[in-house]
Amino acid sequence: MTRKSPDEKIMKPYLRKLMREHRNLNRLIDTSKSALAREDLKAMKRLRLRLKDKIVALQRHYYGRGLAG
Repeated sequence: MTRKSPDEKIMKPYLRKLMREHRNLNRLIDTSKSALAREDLKAMKRLRLRLKDKIVALQRHYYGRGLAG
């Protein structure tokens, strides 16, 4: 049995939260493209990209891999 470091115990739930936020934002962008103002859509896409970048950086730091896995 491997023991998790305190950082990993904190980061796994945080990482899942970020991934859930990214997925929800993806759905919102995909389903509301026609209803949103262009600037709102751009802002949401920027936020989605920042979330993805943060997810990938955390996964690489803690687990040595990107989004897959």
